[in-house]
Amino acid sequence: MHIVFGGAFNPPTKAHLNIIKKLLSTYEGSHILLLPVGDDYAKSELIEFHHRITMLKLMTNNLEHVSVSDLESNRGYHGTLSILDALSYIYDDLHFVIGADNLKGFHKWIKYEELLGKYPFIVMTRKNGITEEQAEVMFKDLKHQFTFIEFEEDFSSTDVRSNKSEQKNLLTEEVYQYIRKNHLYEEPKNV
Repeated sequence: MHIVFGGAFNPPTKAHLNIIKKLLSTYEGSHILLLPVGDDYAKSELIEFHHRITMLKLMTNNLEHVSVSDLESNRGYHGTLSILDALSYIYDDLHFVIGADNLKGFHKWIKYEELLGKYPFIVMTRKNGITEEQAEVMFKDLKHQFTFIEFEEDFSSTDVRSNKSEQKNLLTEEVYQYIRKNHLYEEPKNV
């Protein structure tokens, strides 16, 4: 099984790392492919791809069965279905990880109906996220395969970017030092 865990990873946090560890323990022998979005992904405060991919590699350096893909570095953003289809030529038995909170706006994703019907989803529960029962009601008229996994950590990359004093607690030491060394997520200085 190959599990694709996509996201901005802006920056990658201990919560991301704990999701990876949870997936590895739940699906023993599986391979986790971390897939950061490219620079052209429309998201505010997105730092350059090369920083995000370097931080992911630093964070997962000691983990077996985990790799980081640079597939979206120069590809242009065409949606999750497009990238999973491209990956399906390289990997078999693809599953896609999503946070339960992302199911609320899932109907806005590019070709979401085809995506749901084509790939199995591993849904990580989150505070204020959709429950398994709610998801089944929401998507009852669409072909889909959801496997829900309990995951209760409640902090995000946004928390790290907005609360500099908490960065050290929410990041691995390697990622924290990389951010400091490269002056990432700092407020611009008035000139």
